Amino acid sequence: MTFKAYLKLSVMTGAVGLMAAPATAQQAAQPAGGTLPQVEVIQKKAAPAAKKKAASQQAASPAPQPPPAQPDYADQAPQLENSPYGAAASGGAAARAASGPLSPINARQALPDDLQNYTGAGTRVDAAELAQQRPLTNHDALASVPGVVTVTDDGMARHSGIGLRGSPMRRSRKVLVMEDGLPINFSTYLDPSTHYTPPTERVESIEVMRGPVVNYGPLTNHGVVNFRNLSPFGANETVIKAGIGHTWDVDKDVNNFRHVHTRQNIGNAGVVVSYSGADGAGSWDNEELSYNDFYAAIGLKGTKQDLTISGGYFRQRDTYDEINFVPGDPDNGYQEFRENGRDKLGTGAGLFGGSQFLADLSSYNADYWRVQANHNLYIDDTTTLTTRAYYSDNERNRFYFDDGDPSSFFMEGRERHYRFYGAESRIEFAQRPFLFGMTQDIQAGIRYERHEFTNCSTVGQENEVLKDGHNGNCSQFDDTNPLYDGTSERQAFDASSFAAFIQTAVHVTKSLTVTPGLRFENYDIDGFGRGFEDDEEDLNGPQKSKHDNVLPAVGFAWEAMPRTTVYGGYHQGITPQVTRGPAFPLPDEKGDNFQVGVRSTAIRGFSFDVAYFHSNIENYQVKSPEVTESGNNKYGAMDEVEIDGVEIGARLDTRPITGSPWNFFAETVYTYADSRIARGDDEGTDVSGNRVPEVPQHYANLTFGVAYKKFWDASLTWTYRGGFFTDVENSREIEVDDDEVEAGFVDDVWLLSARSNLHVTDNLSLFVSGTNLTNKFYLSDIDEGMKPGAARTIMGGFTYKF
Repeated sequence: MTFKAYLKLSVMTGAVGLMAAPATAQQAAQPAGGTLPQVEVIQKKAAPAAKKKAASQQAASPAPQPPPAQPDYADQAPQLENSPYGAAASGGAAARAASGPLSPINARQALPDDLQNYTGAGTRVDAAELAQQRPLTNHDALASVPGVVTVTDDGMARHSGIGLRGSPMRRSRKVLVMEDGLPINFSTYLDPSTHYTPPTERVESIEVMRGPVVNYGPLTNHGVVNFRNLSPFGANETVIKAGIGHTWDVDKDVNNFRHVHTRQNIGNAGVVVSYSGADGAGSWDNEELSYNDFYAAIGLKGTKQDLTISGGYFRQRDTYDEINFVPGDPDNGYQEFRENGRDKLGTGAGLFGGSQFLADLSSYNADYWRVQANHNLYIDDTTTLTTRAYYSDNERNRFYFDDGDPSSFFMEGRERHYRFYGAESRIEFAQRPFLFGMTQDIQAGIRYERHEFTNCSTVGQENEVLKDGHNGNCSQFDDTNPLYDGTSERQAFDASSFAAFIQTAVHVTKSLTVTPGLRFENYDIDGFGRGFEDDEEDLNGPQKSKHDNVLPAVGFAWEAMPRTTVYGGYHQGITPQVTRGPAFPLPDEKGDNFQVGVRSTAIRGFSFDVAYFHSNIENYQVKSPEVTESGNNKYGAMDEVEIDGVEIGARLDTRPITGSPWNFFAETVYTYADSRIARGDDEGTDVSGNRVPEVPQHYANLTFGVAYKKFWDASLTWTYRGGFFTDVENSREIEVDDDEVEAGFVDDVWLLSARSNLHVTDNLSLFVSGTNLTNKFYLSDIDEGMKPGAARTIMGGFTYKF
């Protein structure tokens, strides 16, 4: 670490000491406004004689009263339904996690349960909403979140496409995506691509934090998505879910999913064991997608501490590739795409030579292992120390047809292996004195991570079928291998990261909280690349890149009226650039991000959240639809990008107003994001003023539904995804060069979905759900060709809980 970095760290350490000094003073602290829930004292009516006696005594001489008792959380059980806190003394930490102004101190939970007093923009899709929505994919579940835009190009949304507040959707590269607080981006510092999200069936809730972000990083310019699994500290239950469905216009027309989990508590121990699996269709006719997922967690709790160890294994095996349709006549490209339909054999301008055999050789293979241990120590009711250690190993290998015909062909492979591990400790001091009688809640943390990434591209021998377990010469190739024959390339990178943060929620008044904060990010990258001899665009030789960032932030929340909160803030964020490119050192995307908004649940049956956001981000990395000769993506950086946007979320329910057993409800979500290149150059062409690729300006989700008590519900949803460009020059027409689609415009689309639930008993419910009900054939994206969206899919099934 450089002297400059040590100096910055020393300043931060001093700040922690100054803020913690008054925090450690002994005091009879009063609950800060909005920090802990109010205690309502309910008294029974006294008998008439007792009333007269009491009145007489009061008239004679008022008896001295003791001071009001403060709520004692030490002996309370955690208040959250899926709480990461289990010990008997965790009541204070759990209460702050339920309704505090900051993110909970336990990193597994990104947002407080009640967002009303939270000093930032956030949304939770909870278990009840997931049960009502019956989303077939996590993209479907996120469609109801303001600021989020998704694109699905594989049918199951495993190959993630999440954009947030004006970020490109492709593989969620600019969004920090987590599972129980553990990043599931492949490598946040080396290659943040995301090809995995947990199965929807075992997700308890989805949390979306849109800023200010201080306690997580990097990838914080746009926001954070956290998928929360079942906690072992909860009610005993066993749940079975299963479904079967049909997808139109594809070979794999019968789909299925299956899920079972059990959570059991015996004394001070709890355990969760889960299995999920699915088989389904992709967007092309021959694509077949399949995964099996295993997850487990064990929790141990005492009086003042608890420990959770969780982890799992995800195995994915798809007949899938990213070679998509290339029209023979670029001037008529969109018409040729529509005429070709979902016929994979027609893609690539005859690339597959009309052979089903060659088309089916492509495969995507993923093996993902992860484990983490979380320990909470409740020093007292207002002081919590949480520590965790974690490990992640993700290997993804893709093999695809390169050239030839069934009698003489060649295959290529792209094999990538990601590994990272780390440890983190956070501490919270709640209800500590501040200036002029104000109180504050302080959080601080430190973290170390190590990332390792290897990337190998290879060309097989003539008629050699590359597949999982037979990986060509990548498994034998290394940087010094004298037998290297120019038929493969390999890059190896590692990164060491140290991060620290501090933030405090200052309760200025009972209704106003201000939260200044600071984050420090230091990481160093070392790498070595050796490429194909005829490909000058790929990395070659040793590479180094060093980074130090001090990132300030401030937020506020003002409950201007009961259950109506005005919030806003500013934070600096960074997004490390993808290392799979020719340029080193790699400058971070560093952004100034602003927001102001208002949310309310004050009107019975009606809630809304509206926010304006603005970002200025320097060194903004963009991906080209083109690839290098070895098949790797091309990346470039724009000098500056500006984003202006508005996000709206609102819901109306009639039952709270009418008291009727019937509930008619409507929900609307709209996101506008004008993401533009303020200053930028593309190979000598000034592209300033153009729109950022892969970012629709408009995205909307409109739902109308009806429910009868808890017995039955049904709803319809129209989802609108606006059109977007796929290159920085904002080309509208399809551009083809050397049998590759280099650019084009993706038109907007409206998609219709619906679902219905029938609760037969308290334990058994049936459902039916459908997406793209009009079976619209549309262009989902342009990447290595033109890719259609998924066809009409209808799924029916059951949930049984006992």
